[in-house]
Amino acid sequence: MPERSVRKVSGTAALPYDRVVLWLEGIGCQRHGKAVLDGVTFGVPSGELVVIEGSPASGKSTLLEVAATIRLPERGAVWFAGRNTTTLQQASLPFVRRNLGYYVADALLVEEDTAVDNVMAALAVRGEALKAAKAGALDSLALVRAADLADRAVASLSSGQKRMVALARTLAGPPPLVVADEPAALLGDEARAVVVAALAAARDLGSAVLVATADSALANALVAAGGRRIHLVDGRMVGAPAVELVPEPDYHEASREERPARLVSLDGDDQGSALEAPLSKGPR
Repeated sequence: MPERSVRKVSGTAALPYDRVVLWLEGIGCQRHGKAVLDGVTFGVPSGELVVIEGSPASGKSTLLEVAATIRLPERGAVWFAGRNTTTLQQASLPFVRRNLGYYVADALLVEEDTAVDNVMAALAVRGEALKAAKAGALDSLALVRAADLADRAVASLSSGQKRMVALARTLAGPPPLVVADEPAALLGDEARAVVVAALAAARDLGSAVLVATADSALANALVAAGGRRIHLVDGRMVGAPAVELVPEPDYHEASREERPARLVSLDGDDQGSALEAPLSKGPR
């Protein structure tokens, strides 16, 4: 992948929010009175893959829960498409979550439904028509080399096959934001390579992709595929620049043939339309 120019920004006033889909600012979380995350700040622009690497106790999973609006931080702000999700009412959060794909190794699938039906569900909640949702689901299964599983009931699949179907559901669309926690856990070398390629493909189609792993080999593979690495140690970013490095928009880049990640309304009033992500600007 060709190198992209970057420019330094030292705070939210200068951040190019028209490109940053996800911005975590000063995130702090506690568990049993002990800090799990402490002052974590970084952004994930559209079309970038960011890898959070750290030990199993570093706070990675908590950070991804915050990014996916599964958990509310005790301190800090989570900006998604220019909206501070920490200020939204609980009833509004499902409209945020339908715009992101969230993967965990034990992701729940509907066992009695087929693989393609499970993947279609992610597109249906974004308002896709049945025919388009099925086509998108089949494309996503093909992306993770699981097209042959489309018509099989999930209950008949192996644990590894279920993980690939869950990843296909996460990437279906693709959504404006992909959040994946240990996406290659318990998978063989061939499947791990497919995971790396699929996450990179979602990035290339315009998604902001955030991955967390304790597996240095997986982190290295994602970085080799063009990812940006952030180390997390005891809930703090280590070795990251004092100011963010945000890629400059490349207006001379060849336009993609595939459609970019799309964002539907965060407020539940779609009026039958979808907008390219990100939607709006953040704080000033």
